[in-house]
Amino acid sequence: MADERKTVLRAWTIALVLAAAIAVAPFWAPLVLAAWIADLLAPTVHRFQRALGGRRRGAAALVVVLVVALLVPLAAIGVEVFFGLRDLAQKLRGALEGHLPFSDVLLADGAPFPTMRGWAHLATRYPANAWRAGSAVAQASFWTFVWIVIFVAALYRFASRGGRDYLWLARHAPIPRRAFTRFARAFRETGRGVLVSGVGTALVQGATATIVYVAAGVPRAWLLGPLTVLAALVPAIGTGLVWIPLTIELAVTGDYARAAVVGVTGAVVISVIDNVVRPVLARFGSLRLPVTVVLVSMLGGVAAFGAWGALLGPLVVRMAVEGLAIARDDLRPTSATTALLLRACSTRSPRSPARRAP
Repeated sequence: MADERKTVLRAWTIALVLAAAIAVAPFWAPLVLAAWIADLLAPTVHRFQRALGGRRRGAAALVVVLVVALLVPLAAIGVEVFFGLRDLAQKLRGALEGHLPFSDVLLADGAPFPTMRGWAHLATRYPANAWRAGSAVAQASFWTFVWIVIFVAALYRFASRGGRDYLWLARHAPIPRRAFTRFARAFRETGRGVLVSGVGTALVQGATATIVYVAAGVPRAWLLGPLTVLAALVPAIGTGLVWIPLTIELAVTGDYARAAVVGVTGAVVISVIDNVVRPVLARFGSLRLPVTVVLVSMLGGVAAFGAWGALLGPLVVRMAVEGLAIARDDLRPTSATTALLLRACSTRSPRSPARRAP
């Protein structure tokens, strides 16, 4: 009877854990990002804590600084990039259909951000399309706001509690403490590798590319710069996804001077930054996966889970690799056992008395 109750309790607990995981799964991205950033900025929280006299105050100061210095500018850039990508996609479609030359895809001036008068004109001329577009924008804005709120709240929670959440998970995880510690290290390694080494290098390359595009007078420079950042996150190919087509279009249109500037800068400066900056940032965090595996996991993650799959893919692969390593180590016999087995299974015949040393 007691064994049956234990079985029922375990099954009920597993069902509840799975239900909780399903409920939290839609918001895994802001939670994972918050955990990674809280871990990276833990020294900053300690400085704020000493200066402000309390860990909660230090965490609150960190959240305020990040919101003001990071989220607000990123939101503004994101809006511009959204409308720029929409216009870029329309021009690319027109070029593929033969209505526009391919030189107008990257080099033509983009459509400006719609004004209130423009929105009103679209609403009166195309009411059905305007309603669908407005509903899609409202829905996307709502979920973006929800994600930001969850990210900020989770970041404050992780930063203010320090390592207490980790200790709670270590005590209640249904796996040995040693295995949990290794999984936690793999999780931390992935965050540092993606955010510090990957995103940090991409930001430096994107900033350099933006300066080059603006200095050369390239149209859509403020769109091509953020696109270069996104392209730099793709292993092996990188920023060449942006500056190589741009160089070709400039050369096709006869603008050889700007084509030479963009091409030479892309090949000599922007690409070399990856070899210079990434090793420096790798001292603070590197992802111990082959480049091919990272590329496949990112592309597979995007195909399976959407844009955020670029983070989830490498994370899942890295955790799976660590799980296989833990299983291998658990199955590997100890050194003493190995020595006994080797002696017991040895097929070498003993040395004859005549061959023995006197």
